[in-house]
Amino acid sequence: MREICYNVATFQKGEKEMEKVKIYKIGNLSVKNRRIFETGTRFGTMTTKKNFYSEEISDEDRKKIFLDRRKAASAYYNKEFDPYKFYIPSQNGEGKAVTLTKEMVDFAWDGWDLDITADILMVTDKTPRVVVGFPVADCPVIIASDLRQGITATAHCSGEMIDKYLPKLTVEALQSKHNSKLDEISIYVGSHAGPNWTYDRMPAWAKESFWEKTGAITEENGMYKINLTKAILSQLNPQKFESYYMNEDDTITNPNYYSNSAASKGVLEKKGRHFTGAYYKKK
Repeated sequence: MREICYNVATFQKGEKEMEKVKIYKIGNLSVKNRRIFETGTRFGTMTTKKNFYSEEISDEDRKKIFLDRRKAASAYYNKEFDPYKFYIPSQNGEGKAVTLTKEMVDFAWDGWDLDITADILMVTDKTPRVVVGFPVADCPVIIASDLRQGITATAHCSGEMIDKYLPKLTVEALQSKHNSKLDEISIYVGSHAGPNWTYDRMPAWAKESFWEKTGAITEENGMYKINLTKAILSQLNPQKFESYYMNEDDTITNPNYYSNSAASKGVLEKKGRHFTGAYYKKK
């Protein structure tokens, strides 16, 4: 099986905007057993946080409901991953990367209960059927895979985390921790808010100059439009990687995804979290 990645996007190199390029590469390296998935809304909200459930539902019942949803997701994907082995880290913006080991996987019966502090969580083909990723709504998850060594890094890249250069740091974590080569890395950018995502003021988290230099944030009649695609492409040039896929599904308008922005405007069915993650299928 070969990986085919494609999309059309505008990105910049330095301060000079390049013409639109078609990101289309047929990978020279096999994807082996790595799989990427986005649950969308099909299984319900993919988190145990109480603000996404009715007030009368107890903590214990929320955990049971969420486990049932993970089991449903596993069945949907031919039981290629273990519903008890979902791992997400607690991000703190310091850029730390952690690689899941067999010892960590074996430590907790339910991976969701394992306390991991990191911005970037990695999984390898040494722990098949183990999922790493994030429950999200509007924010993309960056998934960077070393296709040669069988290592995948995931990072939840909110606007604040993009401002901290987390997309770039995700790739650099593969390079520094596992000696990965750029031309052996495949990039996947998960679904996210589209270019019409707006704030009524300049976002407080947008502190770096690249937002305005690349046109990732533009002001129009007192409203500020945020283009996450441009912001990510300013840090990750598609031409440097073995393959590159940008999922440009707009979570705000697409009914198949949850969205913070849409929910805040009264579209109640958009309140929730979908899960974007990766795992290695058992050989």
